[in-house]
Amino acid sequence: MSVVRRFLVASSLVRLIRKERGGARITEGYFAPQSGRVSYVRVDGQNCHLVLVSTTPDGASSEERTDVPRAHGDALLDVCSGKAAYDRTAIALGGGREAVVDRYVTPGTLDLVSVTFDGVDEAGAFQVPAWFAAEVTTDPAYDRHAVALQGVPQPGEIGVSNAGVEAVLDLVEPRFGFGRYGTAPKATENDGMMKALRRVAGTPATATAAVPMAASPEPVYEEPVHAQEALLPEPPAEAPHTHETAQPVDSRIDDVIESLSQALGNPPPQADAREEGVAAEFERWTVRPRRTQQT
Repeated sequence: MSVVRRFLVASSLVRLIRKERGGARITEGYFAPQSGRVSYVRVDGQNCHLVLVSTTPDGASSEERTDVPRAHGDALLDVCSGKAAYDRTAIALGGGREAVVDRYVTPGTLDLVSVTFDGVDEAGAFQVPAWFAAEVTTDPAYDRHAVALQGVPQPGEIGVSNAGVEAVLDLVEPRFGFGRYGTAPKATENDGMMKALRRVAGTPATATAAVPMAASPEPVYEEPVHAQEALLPEPPAEAPHTHETAQPVDSRIDDVIESLSQALGNPPPQADAREEGVAAEFERWTVRPRRTQQT
């Protein structure tokens, strides 16, 4: 014998649950109850059943279902005493327990959450979640057949607490890999690589500056002009901001070479014969008249 406990729930929380988990439209048509038994036809998508529910005085109920063709179900809905339509969403509560959230759209607006148990003891030991509102299990006005036959009751304003919102988020977030009952995403190789890159990025710059530049075992060969330029003193920091005409680099090199030669007692360096030959050859080709073909 199963026992069903019903609770009110805030409409805002139901909207949040349906947004994340969706729902299925169910239509039920009820006949007038007879001798403690309730019979109704239930249409859920393409599935159609004729249901007979028997309830004992202690609240336990048993249910019998019979499949009927969809055309027969539609015909039975037309002759029912009352109809109700609601969107149902199933949601896991953890620990193998499941609840169903029903948002009624016909004959009016009502939000209920129901939990089914295998017995009275199990139902009594149930820890009510923080997002459940007042329990209406013993109120016959909230029975499904009463809603269809007598209309929707008016429970009034249902408050929402921060603990209730957090509890609902814990239930719906496992769909994306988070939450109390969800499985945390496993670490991948990319995660390890990203952590290593973060550690490298966080290394102080002085750690790499400690390596001297002259530690390279291979000699560096440079052109003579570059070697001579290396002997020149660096210009002061204000030099780029002045507008004075800078002295040509060649003349400064010549001054340094001449000063060094005089200090060592050597005569000033003579012009390279090869350079003179190249200059003379260039001048000869530039001034040599071009021959024209005579006819």
